[in-house]
Amino acid sequence: MANIAANGVVTVGHDSNWSMKMTLRVAWVCWTVLLVIPFFVTMAMIWKVAIEPHAAPAEHGGRGWFLFASAYLLVAGPMSFFWREHLFKGYWTGKPVSPGKYLLGMLVIWMALEIGGLFSLAGCFVDHSPLPNLMPALVAFMFFVTFWPSGRAMVRAAGQHDDPGKYRDPS
Repeated sequence: MANIAANGVVTVGHDSNWSMKMTLRVAWVCWTVLLVIPFFVTMAMIWKVAIEPHAAPAEHGGRGWFLFASAYLLVAGPMSFFWREHLFKGYWTGKPVSPGKYLLGMLVIWMALEIGGLFSLAGCFVDHSPLPNLMPALVAFMFFVTFWPSGRAMVRAAGQHDDPGKYRDPS
């Protein structure tokens, strides 16, 4: 840990060096881009559904898209959290997470939520109706917003070295 604090550079992978600061910057850029994309897709969906009156809502009411998006989020959401916990397993023993594992772990969660939300919004376009397809997208993006990149798992140990029962949340 002294070497990391002295020069701020950590080896990520085999051939690249990323500092914690650079990793956090990349994470913020990724998070912001992934936050802006659903905003513009939602605005396009509102424009298409609410303002263009020539498209009638689908007869089946969008249950297929809604059910598939909900099932995807129910499966992919928890799986992404478990995968991140697998990548952060050193954190629970008191070791900080490497920048590469931190970025990968956060991207796994962000992409799982983003794909589910965008798929749900795609159902709004196909069915020409915001409901019920908008609900899984709102849930996915509400969870997404709460997982902003803090970088705490890269710099702080999980718990007290004298008491392994005291841990902090890695995100």
